Amino acid sequence: MDGLEMNDDGNILFGERSGQGSRFLYLGLLFGLGFAFLLGTLGWHQLLHRQQYLEKEAFQIYRRVVKEGARGSIYDRNGVLLAGNQPLFSVGVYLNELRVDFRLRYRELQDEFRKADRSQEGISLSWRARKEVMQASLDEVGNIIGRELKLDEDSFESHFKRRRILPFKICNDLNRDEYAKLVEHLSPDSPLQIFTEPVRYYPFGNIASHVIGYVGQGEPEDIQVKFGKFEEIRKLNLKRHKGKSGLEMSLDAQLRGGIGWEVWSIDPLGFKFDKIDAKDPKQGSDLHTTLDIDLQVVGEAALEGKIGAMAAILVDSGEVLALVSKPNYDLNQFNPYLSQKTFDEITEKGAWLNRATQGNYPPGSTFKVVTALSALSDPSFDPNQEVYCGPFYTIGDRRFPENRTRGHGYINMINSLSMSSNVYFYQLGLREGIERIARQSRLLGLGSPTGVELPYESNSTLVPDKEWKREVGRGGWVRGDTANVSIGQGDLLVTPLQMARLTAAIAKQREYLPVTLLRDKNTSLFTSNRLGIDDKRFETIIEGMRRCVLRGTGKSMQIPGISIAAKTGTAQVFPGGKEENLAWVIAFAPVENPKIAVAVVVEDIGSNDPIYGGSTAGPLASAIIQEYFDKYGQ
Repeated sequence: MDGLEMNDDGNILFGERSGQGSRFLYLGLLFGLGFAFLLGTLGWHQLLHRQQYLEKEAFQIYRRVVKEGARGSIYDRNGVLLAGNQPLFSVGVYLNELRVDFRLRYRELQDEFRKADRSQEGISLSWRARKEVMQASLDEVGNIIGRELKLDEDSFESHFKRRRILPFKICNDLNRDEYAKLVEHLSPDSPLQIFTEPVRYYPFGNIASHVIGYVGQGEPEDIQVKFGKFEEIRKLNLKRHKGKSGLEMSLDAQLRGGIGWEVWSIDPLGFKFDKIDAKDPKQGSDLHTTLDIDLQVVGEAALEGKIGAMAAILVDSGEVLALVSKPNYDLNQFNPYLSQKTFDEITEKGAWLNRATQGNYPPGSTFKVVTALSALSDPSFDPNQEVYCGPFYTIGDRRFPENRTRGHGYINMINSLSMSSNVYFYQLGLREGIERIARQSRLLGLGSPTGVELPYESNSTLVPDKEWKREVGRGGWVRGDTANVSIGQGDLLVTPLQMARLTAAIAKQREYLPVTLLRDKNTSLFTSNRLGIDDKRFETIIEGMRRCVLRGTGKSMQIPGISIAAKTGTAQVFPGGKEENLAWVIAFAPVENPKIAVAVVVEDIGSNDPIYGGSTAGPLASAIIQEYFDKYGQ
């Protein structure tokens, strides 16, 4: 044969081709070793990192949905419901139920563009198809309930991209009639589904709105929930409802419902496929308050049309019976959400402020009881000594006026409290000095928050003294400063709740302890220290306040069969440089065995009728005292 060599025996010799075969053998061995290495490495990784890969797989094919339980209810002291839950009806659709419709509409749009010979550049037919299908679903619902519904395209796109295994709500505010129509007319095989979820309901509307508070949606939270073997699955949590004011906010942790969850398998496109595990959420704990809704309603009615606040507390326990702030707002306007229009209306009338705990006011002549107590704690002072009180009192080159043009003549402490003489207390304050008055004020709880269980209680109340004035850079303390503070003016600032607590302390001749809004809180207001004033001397204060109602500035407060001790006051404020009055009263009853203490303040709203403590605030306090004894007796 050509190109072949043969040996002597006639066998063929391959020559160079035999060398090429050896090289192929080496290459085969090399590839075999490489393949074996790859298999070994793959197996090693599978064994060593098996759990990690399983978790990654779960991350890809499972999703967990966090569900929130209903909030606990809020009750008054007698078990009357103040805040509960009611169903919110809505209609929505799981997007995976519309996948076939999305696809069919997409193909139809493609055909339309081809037939019209139009370019698809710059147009997302897939998004257009989805939105048109969704709008058709809204039209179906709208035709049944008689409403025109329009798709919120931005909301839909965001939901589709981030939360597509959750239902997309197309109408969140169905009323009961609309809900019934949908139940009756929706086809059983319709992808549309009707949902109910608990939302807050306030049976009394705007009553006690600042105390109860409202609920809104908070920001998504990193909720710590044990999901067992699904712990590492990506979480799609719903925004949790959260208390935004009042007890709903301060006791949110107690009221908030427990977390439940569902674990779903999903397909590669992120659509829901099958539920594989679940845990039901739990309702939050109930809250029993110290409020008495009947007293609260009376207080709200008394202040209706006015700007001001009222606080009523039990003398023996410090439990708050009523806490009124006007103007207020209807708590049901916050469900299912607060509209911008309602927000603006509340803002315009100044109703966000809880004046009972956040309003900082000079107390006016109601503070004279504090000045009197500071003097009674001085053994050298004689409360029966009469002091001349003319039409004014001069300090330096300034005249400080009496509350009566011709003055009161010679009067003692009891008469000065009854008639609310300014000149008497100018002289008394100057005799005792600001440090003694400030100390007595703080013993009665002024100058610091009460500690009531409400958010944002004012920490700007003030008992001024020499040190404070130096710290704020307003120079040294002068006698005129003391005169002003002695009658509850100057830089002195209090809240109505502080004054109600002060009144209860006087009724029991004790220092203060915090008040409470919680019915089950084990507290006793008057386990505190006595004020250190002899009972007989202390009786001077009580008798002066009693005569204030019998024949003094508080005569409008009289209630047949109920003895009341009170102190009225009319303070001056200067908003925008214009002088306005604040009408004040503090009171407790009955005098012989005090049960209830009340403080009321009414702001001047610019009417032509002047406001004064006795004539304006007095009847409001007596109304709630009357309601208390009508209900509970003496």
